[in-house]
Amino acid sequence: MSLSFVEVPKTALRESWEFVRDGLERIIAKTSDDWIPEDVYAEIRAGSSALFLIYSAEDRIGFIVMQAWPSYHNGARLFVRALWVEPGALREHQQQIEDWLRDGARKFGATAIRMNSPRRWDAAGWTLKQYIYELPV
Repeated sequence: MSLSFVEVPKTALRESWEFVRDGLERIIAKTSDDWIPEDVYAEIRAGSSALFLIYSAEDRIGFIVMQAWPSYHNGARLFVRALWVEPGALREHQQQIEDWLRDGARKFGATAIRMNSPRRWDAAGWTLKQYIYELPV
């Protein structure tokens, strides 16, 4: 089944926020990170992040929040701020999602796509660029 990706205008964010907030809460539960869903809401409303809902036929199955990172020495990057799909859907639709991300990155003029994850993605073709460590003070 083919997926569709629908950008949510920042002025219409409220209409899908309950669904997105729930997915963000699930991401936070897995990553134990210190941001809150309202941080992402503010980023989208401010225009520093963009939200795309993912549909399989008529069913809304997930979302992607992306940021355009500026060009440095090796070019601009498309950063996946958050990606959430219904349990089990990533395995089935991963290639379509990655193809869509690549197409969007090319249109933006990015040389790569980046993301953070609590697990390794080497086997899926992603290159590990760095480890991120944190030392509490």
